[in-house]
Amino acid sequence: MSKPPSIPLHRVATAMPFIEFLHHKGAKVERELKRAGLPILAMDDPDCFIPSQQYWDFIANITERAGIRDLGFQVGLQSGANAADPGLAKRLRRLPSLRQALEQFCKTVNTEISRVSIRLEPGINASHRLHYQTSYDCKHPAYVHFQWYGLIAILNTVRLFTGKHWQPREIGLATATMPAKAIRDCFSNTRFTTGQANCFISISNRLLGKQPRPEEESDPAGTRYTRMKPPGDFIGSLKLVLLSYLADGAPSAELAADIAGLSTRTLQRRLADEGLTYRELLDEVRFGKAVDLMQDADNSITHIASQLGYTDPSHFARAFRRLASMSPREYMRQIQE
Repeated sequence: MSKPPSIPLHRVATAMPFIEFLHHKGAKVERELKRAGLPILAMDDPDCFIPSQQYWDFIANITERAGIRDLGFQVGLQSGANAADPGLAKRLRRLPSLRQALEQFCKTVNTEISRVSIRLEPGINASHRLHYQTSYDCKHPAYVHFQWYGLIAILNTVRLFTGKHWQPREIGLATATMPAKAIRDCFSNTRFTTGQANCFISISNRLLGKQPRPEEESDPAGTRYTRMKPPGDFIGSLKLVLLSYLADGAPSAELAADIAGLSTRTLQRRLADEGLTYRELLDEVRFGKAVDLMQDADNSITHIASQLGYTDPSHFARAFRRLASMSPREYMRQIQE
């Protein structure tokens, strides 16, 4: 029997520019996050992972209600080359050529989001194409936003080496319709090709050896992450995404099933195939997080319990003792000693 596929995940770092932009526009962000089944508190932590399906649904719903038709394009312009990582532009400017910067850009994005592929391939007429394949296809109503967000991130990465006025010869779109006039007006020298298998930007070969332009003071230093690639297995990806929900309260089996795109019964059956119940899986996730939090002596037991979704610290203490055969205080004392 084949193993079930992993759950598609987005690192929160890639979602934060959207959240900040929507807040600035006065959109009801928290309400729509909750409606989409996303963890609210985790959206402040760039190193957390959230389920891609719920995130795409959130973007589709909030843009419809807020009437923002070109959200991905606007957020991409604002984020620039830092779309996948707040400090990426600064790091890319340290590389000696545009080709190396594009290769590093691909590597970074492919780590931040599962089931996404960005790759640099030879094109036609002495050019290369940077192809961008999203988590889901163009049938999803949020596709156009993620298509443009990725394309503008690629564009601005190239502009770190060519200057802010550079335009590609061609932009390929997976969507069937031409972009809005406001977008076309930004690319007066660019040809748009619709209905492609994946979206792409064309780059002349002669540009690939260009050196970076001087660093701008506005380039943020960014945040240091673990930069761990999302797990490729079902259990690993489920554990990782459940971590993001803990501070909002212990996620139920029903919520976990929804995250995985399964019925509750199917989720329980898949866990049983791995010799687990949902409670055991959640206990493992909580225990691992508890041990991480205990490395910081400034974290109180009450704070740790709340970060794990416990409303009562005594419930946390009992659960921890069941797994570690000692109380949380005893465990923390051992670490400090």
